[in-house]
Order: sequence, then structure tokens, then C-alpha cells
Amino acid sequence: MSASLPLFRHHPDSLASGSIRAATETCACRTCNTGWIYTATFYTAYEVTGRFCPWCIADGSAAELRRRIH
Repeated sequence: MSASLPLFRHHPDSLASGSIRAATETCACRTCNTGWIYTATFYTAYEVTGRFCPWCIADGSAAELRRRIH
């Protein structure tokens, strides 16, 4: 895994598994374009539009956004 990507304790090689891939998509959380996007499915009680970058997932911003919206 790239040293520049956040590490996930329960998914240590997310780049190799394809859960994170290089992308030009904008992150749904911060509307930033980091060059990486999370592509795997995840559980949520809310409808999610768009995909998140690994940094917003790692620092909790993606989860916090969903709480503020709903």
C-alpha cells in the first residue's frame, strides 16, 4: 500500500484488494479531489450519494457528514 494513503486496521491492504483506487472523482464529503476514492460497499442507515476519499473515511469526516445531513 502506498505510504501516502491512510492505513485501515481492519483492511490493511485496501489498495491491493481494489477497495481504494486511483480516481479523478471528487470526494462526496469535502468536495476535494485527492486522486483516490473508496470503491467498496459499506453499511449505512442513510442513502449515500457519491464516494468518499480514504482520508475522509479515516478521520471520521465521512461519518460526521452523514450525521449532520440526517
